[in-house]
Amino acid sequence: MDTLILFLLTLGLAMDCFTIAITNSSVSGLVKPGIPLKTAIAFTFAHVVLAFAGFWLGSALQSMFTGQENLIAFIIFGIIGSKMIMEARRKHPKSKVFDINEAKVIVILSLATAMDAFLAGLAIGVTGLNIYLAGMMLAITVFILTLGGMAGGKQLGVDFAKRTAYFGGAFILIAAAMMLMRFL
Repeated sequence: MDTLILFLLTLGLAMDCFTIAITNSSVSGLVKPGIPLKTAIAFTFAHVVLAFAGFWLGSALQSMFTGQENLIAFIIFGIIGSKMIMEARRKHPKSKVFDINEAKVIVILSLATAMDAFLAGLAIGVTGLNIYLAGMMLAITVFILTLGGMAGGKQLGVDFAKRTAYFGGAFILIAAAMMLMRFL
């Protein structure tokens, strides 16, 4: 069950990257050669680093939440998933488009999307789930989905990107429900 929780969590986080990659590559104009790979690497690196940073903080705080670890993870995952769904509902994707061809934009977007990975890492640290498995799954899913979103953004379009944001949030909410089941 732990592996399934981690898979749903990492898939949900990667879907957020996928959404941003599709939106920025389809609306911002011509994407220069090499930019999709640079974006995928930056998003992957930021997610893995911040997930591990969150894990280390969560591990340090774990003794404060003895007996409540899964409830804390449920709350954190619930916040992440709900936030993703609410953002997909209220914001028009075209209003969040930047020139993805600029290095500073790639760095800022990778850090902005990885904030949820920090919170997820915090929950993983509190619960004692396997951060190495989570990190590997996160690296693979974020890299593939970001690269795919950048490469196929024009063909997939903004409407498809908006739907993927809902799926990402839903995957994380399912992981939250599974953490609640572990608590009960």
